[in-house]
Amino acid sequence: MSAGEPGVKIVEVTQRFPPAIGGVERHVGRLSTELAAAGHSVEVITTDLLRDRPFARLAPPVDPDPLPVARHRAFPLAIVPHGLGIVAPGLVADVLRRPADVVHAHAFGYPPTWAGTLRKRLRGTPLVLTAHSDMGSGSSASKTYARVVARSTLCQADRVVALTQGERSRLTALGVDPERIAVIPNGVDLEEFPAARPPRTSGGPYVILYVGRLYPEQKGISTLMQAFGELPRTSATELRLVGEDWGGLAVVERATRDRALAGSVHALGVVPRAALVGEMLRADVLVLPSTFEPFGIVLLEAMAAGLPVIASRVGGIPEIVSDGETGILVRPGDPAELRDAIERLRSDRSVGLRMGAAGRRQVERYSWRRIGPQFLDLFRDVAGR
Repeated sequence: MSAGEPGVKIVEVTQRFPPAIGGVERHVGRLSTELAAAGHSVEVITTDLLRDRPFARLAPPVDPDPLPVARHRAFPLAIVPHGLGIVAPGLVADVLRRPADVVHAHAFGYPPTWAGTLRKRLRGTPLVLTAHSDMGSGSSASKTYARVVARSTLCQADRVVALTQGERSRLTALGVDPERIAVIPNGVDLEEFPAARPPRTSGGPYVILYVGRLYPEQKGISTLMQAFGELPRTSATELRLVGEDWGGLAVVERATRDRALAGSVHALGVVPRAALVGEMLRADVLVLPSTFEPFGIVLLEAMAAGLPVIASRVGGIPEIVSDGETGILVRPGDPAELRDAIERLRSDRSVGLRMGAAGRRQVERYSWRRIGPQFLDLFRDVAGR
């Protein structure tokens, strides 16, 4: 921000915020920090949710936030998929009264989306919505809900942010004016990772890393365990799983027991950030076999660590992973194809090293130093700056 130029007062509204874990949470946290560091006023309005499936609140005390964060109590009004039955009256009231040049709300169909839209209708405050929406086909009921949400919220926003071109197409199909859609991807903090990948010690096991919620309905945990169990036992191989248990730990433990994989599967749970970066630097490949995935920030992080990636050909992943160049794309729910992809890299580690180096070069364009200013330009535009 140049001298004498007024800052923009931005209110970020999100269902959850760190230390709650997830891609949207990391996106909002990092974007808010980046904008505040550039000299703009950023306040976050959120709930006290730790997770929505199963419903759990953050346990006090919560570590102090690096910027102003208002956390309002959430209530499970109804048991419906993806936590859409959770309400937060205090969040809505706060969004309506908080001074702002721009309200930026996150997540398709969640309370922040509706609260931001209500603020615009009642007070005319410029509104930007980032959908973070899944591009899967879904059931007829979810399609109907998506159309209602699009008409009632997204179509009312001054601008809608899509993370990928594929998401932009889906939002356009739902009736959002394509002229109002800006494609701005998630970002990655490159400073967390060394510019050159440290050399691996020879003779160690081949390390496969999974990072994400252990959530069977989305993350392909069963597919991963079957693929790992069917790998030829020709060399020492480890599977290391980092992430919060959302019902998938039982799947991992059962497969480990049934396939006699004890000692080669390590479920680490949630680890500190520095430890996660260390896991990426020690691994040989990152695997993300999701059944749906709007974006996949962990893929950017793996590429920043110089890791090749194997991921499902779903959602926004094909726009991030260049098949055959920075990683390998596979069909979701196909353990044989996933197994073969892992074996291809395991049997010739030079291929993985080449893909990892290409990924590190490609991920430069996702640096928050480039992504943050794109959001700021958007906010200035809608605020009339």
